[in-house]
Amino acid sequence: MKRILAISFLIVYINSNTEFHEMMRIPVLIEHYTEHKKNNNDISFWEFLVMHYKTNVNHDAHDKELPFKDPAHSFTSPTLALPIHKIVLKETEFVSEVSHDSTYSETFIASHLSDIFQPPRFS
Repeated sequence: MKRILAISFLIVYINSNTEFHEMMRIPVLIEHYTEHKKNNNDISFWEFLVMHYKTNVNHDAHDKELPFKDPAHSFTSPTLALPIHKIVLKETEFVSEVSHDSTYSETFIASHLSDIFQPPRFS
């Protein structure tokens, strides 16, 4: 019972919120094709579709009853427009003080290379 109820609700939802209700007009399309076939025996189904859907010309009064033909029956989706908030970033300059604390202690190196290789000195 739950399955039948769920399928029924699904069909009602699809029928009301999508273009599925246009599929219910397929018998009208077939009936209209048979009328054209009686008048012109050489017309194919593809030529019938091109004649009715590629052009906006109505060939008779029943053309508006064909599926996907009447713009009044077309689906329009509800839209939600949300305002776009503008985010402005201000450029700020951070000022920080740099202090140089050195724990270097000068040691005496008695070698002939001590004059060449000296560590940097703090002024």
